[in-house]
Amino acid sequence: MPEDSPIRLLQEASLQSLAEIRDEVQSLFARYGSKPHQATQTLKNLFWYLSARSQAVSFLVSYGYSWDAEIILRSFYETAAKILFICFADENEKPTLIDEFWNGFGPINDRRTARKATFAEQIFEKGTISSSILAMLQDGRIFDLEIKGSKSKRKRLEQKWSFSEIIEHLDQRGAAGKPLKGIKSLLLIYGTASHLIHADQAAMDLMHDRAARSPEERKILEAVHLSRIMSDQVSITWFCAKALCEHFHGHFSDAAKMRKAFNRTRELAEPLQMTFDDSQQDFYTRWLSGDS
Repeated sequence: MPEDSPIRLLQEASLQSLAEIRDEVQSLFARYGSKPHQATQTLKNLFWYLSARSQAVSFLVSYGYSWDAEIILRSFYETAAKILFICFADENEKPTLIDEFWNGFGPINDRRTARKATFAEQIFEKGTISSSILAMLQDGRIFDLEIKGSKSKRKRLEQKWSFSEIIEHLDQRGAAGKPLKGIKSLLLIYGTASHLIHADQAAMDLMHDRAARSPEERKILEAVHLSRIMSDQVSITWFCAKALCEHFHGHFSDAAKMRKAFNRTRELAEPLQMTFDDSQQDFYTRWLSGDS
C-alpha cells in the first residue's frame, strides 16, 4: 500500500489518535482513580480489555483481514457498551451494577462450564492431566456450582447485561439521564459481526457480494469498509474516555488535543465515504424510482 494512499494515511491517523486517547484515559485514572474503589477498578479492567481488542483489530486490518477485524470488533462493542452502562449509571445504581458484573454471573458460568467439562472429560483416559483439569472444573469445592435464585431472575439478569438491552437502555437514558441518540445504529454493525461469527447464510451472502463486485467497485467498497472499522475504533474509544470523565466528574488534561484526535480520523474518512456514495448513486437512484 503506497505511503500516501488515503487508507494508509487514515490508518496512521487512527493509530495516533488511539494512542493519544489511551494516554488520556491513563491520565484520568491516575488523577481521579487513585483511591481503591470497585467501580474504578472494574472500569480500569474494561478499558484495558477495550484497548487490547482495538489493537487486535488494528493488527488484522494491517494484514488485510477486514472480516476477521469485524469479528473482533464485536467484542470491542460489547466492552464499550459495558463501560458506558457503568459510567452513565446513577451513583446509587453503580454498586449494584458492579456486584452483578462480578458476582451475578459467576455461579451461572461455573455451572455451564462444569456441565460441558463432563462431556469433554469422557474422551480422555482417567489419570491424565487433561482428565484431571476437566474433573477440577466440576469440583464444587473450588467453583460455585450452586445456582441461587429463580430461573426467571437469572434470565432477567442476563437480559439486562446483553448488548442489545444495554444499547436500548443507553438510547433511552444515557449521559446525565439524557438519551444517547444514534447509539442504536451499533445494533446493525453488531448484528453483521454476529453473522460472521456464526458462519450463517447472511455471512455467506456477504462473502459472495464482495467477490461478485467488479475489481474497481470492490476496491472502493473495501476502502470504505476499512474506513468505518478505523473510525469506529477512534470514535467509540473517545466516547468511552468522555464517559469516564463524567464518571469521575473530571475533565481531560488537554480537551483541545482530545477533540483534535476525535476529528482527525473523521476528516480523513469522509472522502472515502463520499467516493463510495458516488459509486452507488446510480444504482440507488434507479431502485428508489422503481426502475430495477
